[in-house]
Amino acid sequence: MNLIEMLKNEVSPSIISSLSQKAGVTEDQVKTGFSAGIPAILAGILKNGAGGDSGFLGKILSNVTNSGTVSQTEDLLGGDDGSLLEKGKSMLGGLFGKDSDALSNSVSSSSGLSADKSAGLLAMIAPLVTGFIAKIMAGNGWSITDLLGKIFESKADITAALPQGLGDSLGLAGINMPNVDIPKVEIPKVEVPKVEVPQVEIPKVETPKVAPINYGPSDDTKSGGGFLKWLIPLLIILVGAWWIMGRSGCNKSSMSNTADSLSAKVDSMGSRIDSAGTAIKTGAEAVTGAIAGKLNEAGDFVRDLGAKINKKLPDGTEISIGENSVENRLISFIEDKDKAVDKTTWFTFDRLYFETGKSTLKAESQEQLKNIIAILKAYPNVNLKMGGYTDNTGDAAVNKKISNERANAAVQELVKLGVDAKRLEAEGYGPEHPIASNDTPEGRAQNRRIDIRVIQK
Repeated sequence: MNLIEMLKNEVSPSIISSLSQKAGVTEDQVKTGFSAGIPAILAGILKNGAGGDSGFLGKILSNVTNSGTVSQTEDLLGGDDGSLLEKGKSMLGGLFGKDSDALSNSVSSSSGLSADKSAGLLAMIAPLVTGFIAKIMAGNGWSITDLLGKIFESKADITAALPQGLGDSLGLAGINMPNVDIPKVEIPKVEVPKVEVPQVEIPKVETPKVAPINYGPSDDTKSGGGFLKWLIPLLIILVGAWWIMGRSGCNKSSMSNTADSLSAKVDSMGSRIDSAGTAIKTGAEAVTGAIAGKLNEAGDFVRDLGAKINKKLPDGTEISIGENSVENRLISFIEDKDKAVDKTTWFTFDRLYFETGKSTLKAESQEQLKNIIAILKAYPNVNLKMGGYTDNTGDAAVNKKISNERANAAVQELVKLGVDAKRLEAEGYGPEHPIASNDTPEGRAQNRRIDIRVIQK
């Protein structure tokens, strides 16, 4: 289990309810705050630790005592609101410095809160998150050095979970753990004795000469053997040619029928093209090629999006996206005049996740949805269709229903963010058109997805 998931498991419904009342925000906004705050605070600790500021980290994690006990979260929530707020502001200032405003603005953008409300919510969340970290450290016997090592191991997951653009502000890509000098150990050289392999003389074997065998009478001319010598091979060649031609005719008919049958099957099944431009087979022919990424603790498949790039759109808007992200592939398709709109070119969302068994979008889906909003605004003639999919576990009818609900939930969220509903369509396909094998947890997670297709550009 990675650190982000370990910390999220510490956030109970009672904590969310209590913070909601203290901060004067909704419970969903508190959840959004934790989704952004947890990876951000881990990033801040790593940045300070890698910079050699272990003294400051010792102060904010001071609720880990020598005996390994941790101050209770309830003490923080049950105390004075002003005290919790001031403690959090001081902590955020120490962790992020001038980047504190960037963090507040990111949470404000994703939650819909004002800048002041967002800053207040984060200030209350910060002491709770460090308390959770301290609790985990005590339970595992970790020192601050151990903690920094664990955070560094999860750097890629933390960067992916941060609000859009914050990873660049914090400079996570350039953070390295301090070098550790490993003593050089001299390995004694072992002399391997040379073994002389005696040469063995292999006796030469003379191949006995065999006298030629004469078939038929020796006097070919007189017995008519000369005529038979060329007549018999000629007959064999003619019979062989006749047999081969007959078989070729049958095979041609059979192959033609088989091709027609396969063509009909392909037409009835349909074909898909994924975000990499590769044909996606369906049914028993599902693609089993590995997609770069891994399964997280929540059971979602996290794709490797490659290096971060800044993409400038035609209207001047600039978005930060991964080289392998669906946004980058979608933009390339839209801008390529040689690629016509069709019914087979689909792109798979790589950061759109739903609650298990529900059509409720997770908070971390907001970043990608907002990028899609920016793309639709920059290309006003583009219309899209959302396709919802599930794995093949459970009842097929139920899967079809929930896939349709999820596709429509994605559309409604885009409409809520400002897109004209007339530009969007949605349809659920259940377990149809898998992009990976359903025999593994990773494959099933990849098949639980939302795809997107350009229907006008």
